[in-house]
Amino acid sequence: MTFSRWSLNPLLTGIFFELGIIFLFQILVRRIWVHPGREPKFSLNYQQGRLKTLSVVYFGLLAVYFEYSTIMVGPNFAFVNIRMLLLMYMVFYIGQQTAYIVLLIDFATRLVLTGGTQLERSFLFLIFYAVIIFLLGFARQRLWTSKVTTIIVTSLVLIPLFWLSVYVIHFPIEQQITLTDMYEQIAIFWIMDTVLYFAIVFLDRDNRSYVQRVHQATIDELTGLGNYAAFTTTFNHDYKQAQNDGGALILVAMDIDRFKRINDTYGHLGGNRVLTTVGNMLREYAGSDKDIDVYRVGGEEFEMILTGMTLPTAKVLAREIQVNAENKSVSYQRHEIQFTMSFGVAQLREVDDTPDHLYERADRMLYQSKGRGRNEITLDKSEKDPGRN
Repeated sequence: MTFSRWSLNPLLTGIFFELGIIFLFQILVRRIWVHPGREPKFSLNYQQGRLKTLSVVYFGLLAVYFEYSTIMVGPNFAFVNIRMLLLMYMVFYIGQQTAYIVLLIDFATRLVLTGGTQLERSFLFLIFYAVIIFLLGFARQRLWTSKVTTIIVTSLVLIPLFWLSVYVIHFPIEQQITLTDMYEQIAIFWIMDTVLYFAIVFLDRDNRSYVQRVHQATIDELTGLGNYAAFTTTFNHDYKQAQNDGGALILVAMDIDRFKRINDTYGHLGGNRVLTTVGNMLREYAGSDKDIDVYRVGGEEFEMILTGMTLPTAKVLAREIQVNAENKSVSYQRHEIQFTMSFGVAQLREVDDTPDHLYERADRMLYQSKGRGRNEITLDKSEKDPGRN
């Protein structure tokens, strides 16, 4: 079928199919990225964690589907073009390693569906696409200063070579095609590639805008910690989970002692410098353990949520933060500002019908620490921490 007589339906179907694949993937990314009950990460890293697992599973399933359709139904030029587009998308936007893993899944699927009867051709298929992934990765490293340049060069050079190999050696498609067919498929790829590029540009801008909105809504700009809204979301989520599975949940309320005096003595900029220092210190603890979440909930007040941790361990952690704060010295306008912190530690009990009960108890423990002279740690049972003189 020549290009002049070719119906637009297959092309339009292919465009909507590829757009559907990418849009669905982005929806799943957002769902995992902004995980229920947790503040979102503000950089997308597809090379580790849940996003890498999602990428491998999602595109791996697509590879299985394409391979099944090719072997069981027969060669389909549209699927070949979409497969190449997805390889480009994975290498350029997700990662070369993920592309290799998906290729291995495709290879394993091919072996299973053919029953191992086409072993030699399957290995050639593996090597052929591995070379393509390598070339795409090479183009990305060399030309990534301009996404448009990378995509244009790849489309104008690599894709014609790909379809030329199909025309000359009938590989990787076991079907003879005419010269006209080759030109048609190259042109179709360029059209689909253009549409996909603008779709990805739109999604990228939308994601950046989304990140900014979420960041403004959940992050305290001064300290870099989660704000009260993020704390409430996480705390309620962890409370429900602890109630359901019987897990441990501890809340540590923290406060900078005599913070008003710091503001009165050094001004609000000096107080902000202290808040920033405390935020940096607490972020180090949150970054070292996935079971620790820290928030600035207002003024000089902070909350730390501990999951899966015992009360003695929480006491040791609070003591470490307390000592760390005592040893901090904040430089501001030739002054060295010293400060201390008070702590209230409360553990979830069976009688806590709502998260507010645990929150209020931790708050009472904090105020007991304040009442005893500050720079103190008061535990759940209103007993003074025996580890401090």
